[in-house]
Amino acid sequence: MNLKTQISVIILILSTLFVSCNKEPVPPPEPVIERITIAQLRQMHENGILSVDTNVYIQGIVTLTPELGNLPGFTAYVQDSTAGICLTIEGDNTLAMNSEIKLLCRGASFTVYNGLLQFGDFDIAKQIKLEKLTADPPFPVTVTLADLLEGKHQGEYVRVENVQFKDPGNFSGTKILTDCDDEIDVYTRSDATFASEKLPAGNGTLLGVVSVFNDVQILLRDKTELEMTGDRCGLAGVIYLQEDFATLAKYADVSSLTGWKTFSEAGGKSWYGNEVSSRKWVQATAYNTNQPSVITWMIAPAVDLTLAVKPYVSFESADGYDNGATMEFFVSKDYNGSSTPWTSTWTKLSYNPPASNPSGYSQFASSGQVDLTPFKGGTVYTAWVYKGADPSGSASDKTTTWEVDNVIVAEK
Repeated sequence: MNLKTQISVIILILSTLFVSCNKEPVPPPEPVIERITIAQLRQMHENGILSVDTNVYIQGIVTLTPELGNLPGFTAYVQDSTAGICLTIEGDNTLAMNSEIKLLCRGASFTVYNGLLQFGDFDIAKQIKLEKLTADPPFPVTVTLADLLEGKHQGEYVRVENVQFKDPGNFSGTKILTDCDDEIDVYTRSDATFASEKLPAGNGTLLGVVSVFNDVQILLRDKTELEMTGDRCGLAGVIYLQEDFATLAKYADVSSLTGWKTFSEAGGKSWYGNEVSSRKWVQATAYNTNQPSVITWMIAPAVDLTLAVKPYVSFESADGYDNGATMEFFVSKDYNGSSTPWTSTWTKLSYNPPASNPSGYSQFASSGQVDLTPFKGGTVYTAWVYKGADPSGSASDKTTTWEVDNVIVAEK
Protein backbone atom coordinates (compact mmCIF):
# COMPACT_ATOMS: atom_id res chain seq x y z
CA MET A 1 0.00 0.00 0.00
CA ASN A 2 1.53 3.27 -1.05
CA LEU A 3 1.68 6.33 1.17
CA LYS A 4 -1.18 8.06 -0.56
CA THR A 5 -3.46 5.09 -0.02
CA GLN A 6 -2.44 4.81 3.64
CA ILE A 7 -3.27 8.45 4.25
CA SER A 8 -6.75 8.02 2.67
CA VAL A 9 -7.54 5.05 4.89
CA ILE A 10 -6.45 6.93 8.01
CA ILE A 11 -8.65 9.92 7.06
CA LEU A 12 -11.64 7.62 6.50
CA ILE A 13 -11.18 5.94 9.87
CA LEU A 14 -10.83 9.26 11.69
CA SER A 15 -13.93 10.65 9.97
CA THR A 16 -15.94 7.63 11.01
CA LEU A 17 -14.76 7.95 14.59
CA PHE A 18 -15.56 11.69 14.63
CA VAL A 19 -19.09 11.14 13.35
CA SER A 20 -19.64 8.32 15.82
CA CYS A 21 -18.50 10.43 18.75
CA ASN A 22 -20.87 13.30 17.87
CA LYS A 23 -24.03 11.23 17.18
CA GLU A 24 -26.90 11.78 19.71
CA PRO A 25 -27.73 8.67 21.77
CA VAL A 26 -31.06 7.04 20.91
CA PRO A 27 -33.43 7.23 23.93
CA PRO A 28 -35.31 4.11 24.99
CA PRO A 29 -38.94 3.98 23.86
CA GLU A 30 -41.50 5.69 26.13
CA PRO A 31 -43.72 3.25 28.01
CA VAL A 32 -47.21 3.07 26.57
CA ILE A 33 -49.85 4.16 29.12
CA GLU A 34 -53.32 3.01 28.17
CA ARG A 35 -56.50 4.78 29.20
CA ILE A 36 -59.21 2.64 30.76
CA THR A 37 -62.69 3.57 31.94
CA ILE A 38 -63.70 3.65 35.58
CA ALA A 39 -66.14 0.85 34.81
CA GLN A 40 -63.18 -1.24 33.57
CA LEU A 41 -61.24 -0.30 36.69
CA ARG A 42 -64.08 -1.49 38.91
CA GLN A 43 -64.28 -4.69 36.86
CA MET A 44 -60.62 -5.37 37.66
CA HIS A 45 -61.61 -5.54 41.32
CA GLU A 46 -64.56 -7.76 40.45
CA ASN A 47 -62.08 -10.07 38.71
CA GLY A 48 -60.06 -10.43 41.91
CA ILE A 49 -57.28 -7.95 41.21
CA LEU A 50 -56.16 -6.27 44.43
CA SER A 51 -53.45 -3.96 43.07
CA VAL A 52 -52.88 -2.51 39.60
CA ASP A 53 -49.49 -3.47 38.11
CA THR A 54 -50.01 -2.30 34.53
CA ASN A 55 -49.45 1.10 32.92
CA VAL A 56 -53.01 2.37 32.75
CA TYR A 57 -54.74 5.60 33.69
CA ILE A 58 -58.27 6.82 34.25
CA GLN A 59 -59.61 10.27 33.47
CA GLY A 60 -62.71 11.86 34.94
CA ILE A 61 -64.45 14.68 36.78
CA VAL A 62 -64.02 15.12 40.52
CA THR A 63 -67.58 15.02 41.92
CA LEU A 64 -67.01 15.34 45.66
CA THR A 65 -64.14 16.57 47.83
CA PRO A 66 -63.68 17.68 51.45
CA GLU A 67 -64.02 21.34 50.38
CA LEU A 68 -67.38 21.87 52.13
CA GLY A 69 -66.56 19.56 55.02
CA ASN A 70 -68.77 16.66 53.99
CA LEU A 71 -65.90 14.21 53.39
CA PRO A 72 -62.86 13.30 55.48
CA GLY A 73 -59.71 14.96 54.19
CA PHE A 74 -58.16 11.86 52.62
CA THR A 75 -61.00 10.96 50.23
CA ALA A 76 -62.62 12.20 47.04
CA TYR A 77 -64.96 10.85 44.37
CA VAL A 78 -64.29 10.85 40.62
CA GLN A 79 -66.35 9.60 37.69
CA ASP A 80 -66.37 9.36 33.92
CA SER A 81 -69.21 8.53 31.56
CA THR A 82 -69.19 4.87 32.65
CA ALA A 83 -68.95 4.81 36.46
CA GLY A 84 -67.64 6.47 39.60
CA ILE A 85 -65.28 5.48 42.39
CA CYS A 86 -64.04 6.71 45.77
CA LEU A 87 -60.36 7.68 45.89
CA THR A 88 -58.05 7.74 48.90
CA ILE A 89 -55.33 10.39 48.92
CA GLU A 90 -51.91 10.55 50.62
CA GLY A 91 -50.89 13.88 52.10
CA ASP A 92 -52.67 17.12 51.30
CA ASN A 93 -55.88 16.62 49.36
CA THR A 94 -55.92 19.60 47.00
CA LEU A 95 -58.41 18.18 44.51
CA ALA A 96 -61.12 20.63 43.51
CA MET A 97 -64.73 19.72 42.88
CA ASN A 98 -65.72 19.74 39.18
CA SER A 99 -62.08 19.65 38.03
CA GLU A 100 -60.98 17.12 35.40
CA ILE A 101 -58.01 14.91 36.28
CA LYS A 102 -55.89 12.00 35.01
CA LEU A 103 -54.81 9.35 37.50
CA LEU A 104 -51.89 6.96 36.88
CA CYS A 105 -53.16 3.70 38.34
CA ARG A 106 -50.02 1.58 38.50
CA GLY A 107 -49.23 0.77 42.13
CA ALA A 108 -52.65 1.77 43.46
CA SER A 109 -54.73 -0.79 45.34
CA PHE A 110 -58.38 -1.61 45.94
CA THR A 111 -59.85 -1.74 49.44
CA VAL A 112 -63.41 -2.24 50.64
CA TYR A 113 -64.37 -0.21 53.70
CA ASN A 114 -67.76 -1.02 55.23
CA GLY A 115 -69.04 -2.01 51.79
CA LEU A 116 -67.56 0.96 49.88
CA LEU A 117 -65.00 0.21 47.14
CA GLN A 118 -62.04 2.59 47.46
CA PHE A 119 -59.00 3.01 45.20
CA GLY A 120 -55.65 4.50 46.28
CA ASP A 121 -53.58 5.71 48.00
CA PHE A 122 -52.68 8.43 45.51
CA ASP A 123 -49.80 10.88 45.73
CA ILE A 124 -51.29 13.92 43.99
CA ALA A 125 -47.91 15.29 42.91
CA LYS A 126 -46.73 12.02 41.37
CA GLN A 127 -49.86 10.25 40.16
CA ILE A 128 -52.53 12.86 39.41
CA LYS A 129 -52.46 15.39 36.60
CA LEU A 130 -54.90 18.29 36.42
CA GLU A 131 -56.47 18.58 32.97
CA LYS A 132 -59.02 21.33 33.65
CA LEU A 133 -59.60 23.20 36.88
CA THR A 134 -63.17 24.12 35.98
CA ALA A 135 -64.42 21.41 33.70
CA ASP A 136 -68.05 21.14 32.69
CA PRO A 137 -69.95 19.88 35.75
CA PRO A 138 -70.85 16.20 35.53
CA PHE A 139 -74.38 15.45 34.43
CA PRO A 140 -76.09 13.45 37.18
CA VAL A 141 -77.83 10.26 36.13
CA THR A 142 -81.49 10.11 37.17
CA VAL A 143 -82.16 7.09 39.38
CA THR A 144 -84.76 5.78 41.80
CA LEU A 145 -84.25 4.85 45.42
CA ALA A 146 -85.00 1.26 44.43
CA ASP A 147 -82.06 1.37 41.99
CA LEU A 148 -79.71 2.53 44.73
CA LEU A 149 -80.95 -0.03 47.24
CA GLU A 150 -80.10 -2.74 44.70
CA GLY A 151 -76.46 -1.63 44.85
CA LYS A 152 -76.37 0.21 41.54
CA HIS A 153 -74.46 3.46 40.86
CA GLN A 154 -72.01 3.24 43.77
CA GLY A 155 -69.63 6.20 43.64
CA GLU A 156 -71.72 8.08 41.06
CA TYR A 157 -73.25 11.53 41.06
CA VAL A 158 -77.01 10.98 40.83
CA ARG A 159 -80.35 12.73 40.77
CA VAL A 160 -83.41 11.38 42.57
CA GLU A 161 -86.85 12.87 42.00
CA ASN A 162 -90.13 12.97 43.94
CA VAL A 163 -88.43 12.47 47.29
CA GLN A 164 -88.70 14.06 50.73
CA PHE A 165 -87.06 13.83 54.13
CA LYS A 166 -89.11 11.65 56.43
CA ASP A 167 -88.72 13.81 59.53
CA PRO A 168 -87.91 17.48 60.21
CA GLY A 169 -84.56 18.58 61.57
CA ASN A 170 -81.21 19.80 60.31
CA PHE A 171 -78.79 18.18 57.87
CA SER A 172 -76.25 16.91 60.40
CA GLY A 173 -76.13 13.13 60.81
CA THR A 174 -78.12 10.38 59.14
CA LYS A 175 -81.51 11.45 57.76
CA ILE A 176 -84.08 9.28 56.03
CA LEU A 177 -85.03 10.17 52.46
CA THR A 178 -88.20 8.58 51.08
CA ASP A 179 -90.28 8.47 47.93
CA CYS A 180 -93.16 7.02 50.00
CA ASP A 181 -92.26 3.53 48.75
CA ASP A 182 -88.57 3.13 49.59
CA GLU A 183 -86.23 4.77 52.06
CA ILE A 184 -82.50 5.54 51.99
CA ASP A 185 -80.06 7.34 54.27
CA VAL A 186 -78.64 10.77 53.52
CA TYR A 187 -75.52 11.34 55.62
CA THR A 188 -74.01 14.74 56.41
CA ARG A 189 -70.90 15.16 58.54
CA SER A 190 -71.16 17.57 61.45
CA ASP A 191 -68.20 19.44 59.91
CA ALA A 192 -70.14 20.23 56.72
CA THR A 193 -70.73 23.94 56.19
CA PHE A 194 -74.49 23.35 55.95
CA ALA A 195 -74.80 20.75 58.75
CA SER A 196 -76.76 22.99 61.12
CA GLU A 197 -79.20 24.29 58.52
CA LYS A 198 -82.80 23.05 58.36
CA LEU A 199 -83.84 20.24 56.06
CA PRO A 200 -86.30 21.23 53.34
CA ALA A 201 -89.84 20.30 54.34
CA GLY A 202 -91.26 19.64 50.88
CA ASN A 203 -91.03 17.04 48.14
CA GLY A 204 -88.80 17.38 45.09
CA THR A 205 -85.36 16.65 43.65
CA LEU A 206 -82.08 15.84 45.41
CA LEU A 207 -78.60 15.52 43.89
CA GLY A 208 -75.73 13.73 45.59
CA VAL A 209 -73.04 11.06 45.40
CA VAL A 210 -73.86 7.43 46.15
CA SER A 211 -71.75 5.94 48.93
CA VAL A 212 -71.93 3.02 51.36
CA PHE A 213 -71.39 2.73 55.09
CA ASN A 214 -72.70 -0.78 55.74
CA ASP A 215 -75.90 0.39 54.02
CA VAL A 216 -76.31 2.53 50.92
CA GLN A 217 -76.30 6.26 51.59
CA ILE A 218 -76.22 9.51 49.66
CA LEU A 219 -73.64 12.21 50.35
CA LEU A 220 -74.60 15.78 49.49
CA ARG A 221 -72.22 18.02 47.56
CA ASP A 222 -74.03 21.19 48.59
CA LYS A 223 -77.47 21.99 49.97
CA THR A 224 -78.07 24.22 46.94
CA GLU A 225 -78.50 21.04 44.90
CA LEU A 226 -81.83 20.34 46.58
CA GLU A 227 -85.10 21.60 45.15
CA MET A 228 -87.72 20.29 47.56
CA THR A 229 -90.60 22.73 47.82
CA GLY A 230 -93.47 20.67 46.42
CA ASP A 231 -96.34 18.98 48.21
CA ARG A 232 -95.27 15.96 50.26
CA CYS A 233 -96.37 12.49 49.26
CA GLY A 234 -98.10 9.93 51.42
CA LEU A 235 -99.89 12.33 53.78
CA ALA A 236 -103.47 11.92 52.64
CA GLY A 237 -105.47 10.84 55.66
CA VAL A 238 -102.61 11.31 58.13
CA ILE A 239 -104.04 12.19 61.56
CA TYR A 240 -102.12 14.61 63.76
CA LEU A 241 -104.63 14.83 66.62
CA GLN A 242 -107.85 13.00 67.44
CA GLU A 243 -110.02 13.22 70.55
CA ASP A 244 -113.54 11.94 71.22
CA PHE A 245 -113.47 12.62 75.00
CA ALA A 246 -114.45 9.00 75.69
CA THR A 247 -112.05 8.84 78.65
CA LEU A 248 -113.19 12.13 80.21
CA ALA A 249 -115.37 11.56 83.27
CA LYS A 250 -118.66 13.40 83.59
CA TYR A 251 -118.13 16.87 85.09
CA ALA A 252 -114.33 16.38 85.07
CA ASP A 253 -112.23 19.34 84.01
CA VAL A 254 -110.95 18.90 80.43
CA SER A 255 -107.42 19.53 81.71
CA SER A 256 -107.51 16.02 83.18
CA LEU A 257 -106.90 14.81 79.61
CA THR A 258 -103.23 14.73 78.64
CA GLY A 259 -102.25 17.89 76.80
CA TRP A 260 -105.64 19.60 77.04
CA LYS A 261 -105.98 22.84 78.98
CA THR A 262 -108.71 25.19 80.11
CA PHE A 263 -108.30 28.79 81.28
CA SER A 264 -110.87 31.17 82.73
CA GLU A 265 -110.41 34.70 81.42
CA ALA A 266 -113.53 35.91 83.28
CA GLY A 267 -116.21 34.35 85.45
CA GLY A 268 -114.24 31.45 86.92
CA LYS A 269 -115.71 28.70 84.70
CA SER A 270 -113.90 25.91 82.86
CA TRP A 271 -114.65 23.40 80.12
CA TYR A 272 -115.71 20.04 81.53
CA GLY A 273 -116.98 16.64 80.48
CA ASN A 274 -120.59 15.55 80.13
CA GLU A 275 -122.37 12.35 79.14
CA VAL A 276 -125.88 11.43 77.99
CA SER A 277 -126.95 8.02 76.70
CA SER A 278 -123.33 6.77 76.64
CA ARG A 279 -122.15 9.65 74.45
CA LYS A 280 -119.43 11.84 75.95
CA TRP A 281 -118.34 15.34 75.02
CA VAL A 282 -116.93 18.52 76.56
CA GLN A 283 -118.91 21.69 77.25
CA ALA A 284 -118.95 25.19 78.74
CA THR A 285 -121.81 27.36 80.00
CA ALA A 286 -122.45 30.55 81.95
CA TYR A 287 -125.72 29.15 83.33
CA ASN A 288 -126.24 29.68 87.05
CA THR A 289 -122.93 31.50 87.53
CA ASN A 290 -124.32 34.93 88.45
CA GLN A 291 -121.33 36.40 86.67
CA PRO A 292 -121.55 39.52 84.47
CA SER A 293 -119.01 37.99 82.11
CA VAL A 294 -117.95 34.41 81.51
CA ILE A 295 -115.04 33.82 79.13
CA THR A 296 -113.37 30.43 79.19
CA TRP A 297 -110.78 28.88 76.88
CA MET A 298 -110.27 25.24 75.92
CA ILE A 299 -106.93 24.53 74.22
CA ALA A 300 -106.06 21.28 72.47
CA PRO A 301 -102.58 19.72 72.61
CA ALA A 302 -99.93 21.19 70.33
CA VAL A 303 -99.90 19.87 66.77
CA ASP A 304 -96.69 19.74 64.74
CA LEU A 305 -97.48 20.83 61.18
CA THR A 306 -93.85 21.25 60.13
CA LEU A 307 -94.21 18.72 57.30
CA ALA A 308 -97.91 19.19 56.67
CA VAL A 309 -99.26 19.79 53.17
CA LYS A 310 -103.01 20.39 53.41
CA PRO A 311 -103.92 20.14 57.09
CA TYR A 312 -107.37 20.82 58.43
CA VAL A 313 -109.27 20.66 61.70
CA SER A 314 -112.81 19.47 62.15
CA PHE A 315 -115.04 18.97 65.17
CA GLU A 316 -118.67 18.55 66.05
CA SER A 317 -120.57 21.12 68.09
CA ALA A 318 -124.02 21.59 69.55
CA ASP A 319 -125.75 24.27 71.60
CA GLY A 320 -128.38 24.17 74.31
CA TYR A 321 -131.01 26.76 75.22
CA ASP A 322 -129.40 29.31 72.97
CA ASN A 323 -129.85 32.88 74.16
CA GLY A 324 -126.79 34.54 72.73
CA ALA A 325 -123.63 33.11 74.27
CA THR A 326 -121.04 32.33 71.60
CA MET A 327 -118.26 29.85 70.89
CA GLU A 328 -115.38 31.02 68.71
CA PHE A 329 -112.55 28.96 67.24
CA PHE A 330 -108.93 30.19 67.13
CA VAL A 331 -105.47 29.06 65.98
CA SER A 332 -102.10 30.28 67.26
CA LYS A 333 -98.49 29.77 66.17
CA ASP A 334 -96.88 31.70 69.04
CA TYR A 335 -98.72 30.33 72.09
CA ASN A 336 -96.30 28.56 74.43
CA GLY A 337 -98.71 25.92 75.70
CA SER A 338 -98.77 26.98 79.36
CA SER A 339 -99.32 30.70 79.90
CA THR A 340 -102.64 32.54 79.85
CA PRO A 341 -103.66 32.29 76.20
CA TRP A 342 -105.19 35.74 75.75
CA THR A 343 -101.72 37.30 75.88
CA SER A 344 -100.68 35.46 72.69
CA THR A 345 -101.59 36.02 69.06
CA TRP A 346 -104.63 34.07 67.85
CA THR A 347 -106.38 33.97 64.49
CA LYS A 348 -110.14 33.52 64.49
CA LEU A 349 -111.40 30.98 61.94
CA SER A 350 -114.95 30.41 60.76
CA TYR A 351 -116.68 27.03 61.09
CA ASN A 352 -120.11 25.64 60.36
CA PRO A 353 -122.19 26.11 63.55
CA PRO A 354 -125.05 23.87 64.64
CA ALA A 355 -128.67 24.84 64.17
CA SER A 356 -129.63 27.10 67.08
CA ASN A 357 -132.09 25.70 69.61
CA PRO A 358 -133.45 28.26 72.11
CA SER A 359 -135.73 25.75 73.88
CA GLY A 360 -133.58 22.63 74.14
CA TYR A 361 -130.41 21.06 72.78
CA SER A 362 -129.51 20.95 69.11
CA GLN A 363 -128.10 17.96 67.28
CA PHE A 364 -124.34 17.79 66.92
CA ALA A 365 -123.23 19.27 63.61
CA SER A 366 -119.91 19.03 61.79
CA SER A 367 -117.76 22.14 61.60
CA GLY A 368 -116.58 21.11 58.16
CA GLN A 369 -112.89 20.94 57.29
CA VAL A 370 -111.44 24.18 58.62
CA ASP A 371 -108.31 24.87 56.57
CA LEU A 372 -105.04 25.04 58.51
CA THR A 373 -102.78 25.39 55.46
CA PRO A 374 -101.84 29.01 56.33
CA PHE A 375 -100.46 27.75 59.64
CA LYS A 376 -98.35 24.81 58.43
CA GLY A 377 -94.60 24.80 58.83
CA GLY A 378 -94.42 24.69 62.62
CA THR A 379 -96.29 23.96 65.83
CA VAL A 380 -99.85 25.22 66.21
CA TYR A 381 -102.44 25.33 68.98
CA THR A 382 -106.20 25.30 68.49
CA ALA A 383 -108.65 26.84 70.95
CA TRP A 384 -112.38 27.11 71.56
CA VAL A 385 -113.46 30.24 73.45
CA TYR A 386 -116.83 30.44 75.17
CA LYS A 387 -118.25 33.93 75.79
CA GLY A 388 -121.41 34.37 77.86
CA ALA A 389 -122.89 36.15 80.89
CA ASP A 390 -125.31 35.49 83.72
CA PRO A 391 -126.00 38.73 85.57
CA SER A 392 -128.71 37.54 87.98
CA GLY A 393 -132.18 38.89 87.28
CA SER A 394 -131.10 40.56 84.08
CA ALA A 395 -132.75 40.17 80.71
CA SER A 396 -129.29 40.27 79.15
CA ASP A 397 -128.42 36.73 80.24
CA LYS A 398 -126.34 34.82 77.70
CA THR A 399 -126.15 31.38 79.21
CA THR A 400 -126.18 29.12 76.14
CA THR A 401 -124.44 25.79 76.70
CA TRP A 402 -121.86 24.99 74.01
CA GLU A 403 -120.72 21.40 73.43
CA VAL A 404 -117.75 20.04 71.45
CA ASP A 405 -116.95 16.48 70.38
CA ASN A 406 -114.84 14.45 67.92
CA VAL A 407 -111.95 16.84 67.37
CA ILE A 408 -109.56 15.84 64.60
CA VAL A 409 -106.57 17.51 62.94
CA ALA A 410 -105.54 15.66 59.80
CA GLU A 411 -104.43 15.86 56.17
CA LYS A 412 -106.97 16.19 53.39
